[in-house]
Amino acid sequence: MATAPLNFAVFNKKDWQQLASKYVAPDSLQMTPQILQNIKAYNDQIAVDDVFDIYGPLVSYIKLRYDQYHRDINERAGFLGRPAAPGPFIIGIAGSVAVGKSTTARLLQYLLQVAFPKKQIALTTTDGFLLANETLQEKGIFDRKGFPESYNMTALLSFMNDLKEGKSKVKSPKYSHDQSDVLIGEYDIFENPDIFIIEGINTLQASSETPVYISDFFDLSIYVDADTDLIEEWYIDRFKALLASAVAVGDDNNFFAAYTKLPTTEAVAAATKVWQEVNLPNLNEYILPTRERADLVLHKQANHQIDTIWLRKF
Repeated sequence: MATAPLNFAVFNKKDWQQLASKYVAPDSLQMTPQILQNIKAYNDQIAVDDVFDIYGPLVSYIKLRYDQYHRDINERAGFLGRPAAPGPFIIGIAGSVAVGKSTTARLLQYLLQVAFPKKQIALTTTDGFLLANETLQEKGIFDRKGFPESYNMTALLSFMNDLKEGKSKVKSPKYSHDQSDVLIGEYDIFENPDIFIIEGINTLQASSETPVYISDFFDLSIYVDADTDLIEEWYIDRFKALLASAVAVGDDNNFFAAYTKLPTTEAVAAATKVWQEVNLPNLNEYILPTRERADLVLHKQANHQIDTIWLRKF
C-alpha cells in the first residue's frame, strides 16, 4: 500500500469509525441490506457495517464542509456588497476503472439525501463527456478510450462552470454502458441542485486545452484507491458479470454481445488484454498521479473493504 504524503492524516478503520459517534447516530443513516444491494454497482461488494463505520463519519465531514461552504459564500458576498447566490456544493470522486467509484457515488447520494432531506442531491458521471465511439475511430484513438484526449474537456469544463455559477438548468450527456457509447442527443437535466456529485476517472485531471482543472470547481474531492493487482481482479470479475448479463439478455446491440460468441476463456483473455494495454497504462500515467490532489482518499483492500482513510490536513 502506498504511503500517504505528509499533508494527509491517516486513519485506520477503527479510529475513523469513532468519529461517527460525534455527529451521526447509526440509526439516522437508514441503511438496510436491501437498500445497499440496490445501490451497489456490478460485482462491487460492501457490507452494511462499512456504511456505518466509513461512510457515517464521511457524511459528518461533508456536512461540516457544506456548512463552511455557505458561510464562505455569505462572507464573500458581504465583502463584495452583492447578494449571495451560490451554486451547489460539488463533490468530485476519482479513481481507476472498476475500483468502485460508482458505488461510492450512489451510496453518498443516498446517505446525503437522508442527511439533508429537504435538499436536492444530484449525481452524474464524466462518461457522457467521452467522445462518441465513431468520433474516436475517426480520430484513430478508439484504443485510448478513457485517456485524457478521448474526452470533450471543453464541454465538461463548460458544464462545470455553468453548474458552479448556479445556472437554473444544466445538462450532461448520457452514456450507455450496455452500448459502451454516448447516447447522442440524450441528456440528464439538473435544476438547482444543492449538492452535486460527479464521478469519473478523470475528475482530478487537467485539460490539455486549458490550464483549468475539473477539480477547480470542487468543494470536496475523493479518490477511491486500491492496489493495482486487486483492481485488475475486480475488473475481470466485473467483466465476467457483465458477460453473464449479456448472455441472459441476448441483445446483439449490447457491447458485450461479441464476447458472448467466444469461449469464456478467450473472452476473459481479451478483457485481460484490454486491461493490460489500455486501462493499466491509463491508471499509471494519468489517474494514479492525481491521487494526492484529492481532499480525501478511501483505500480498499480485498472484497472492497476500506482499511485506511487519508484526510488532507492542509
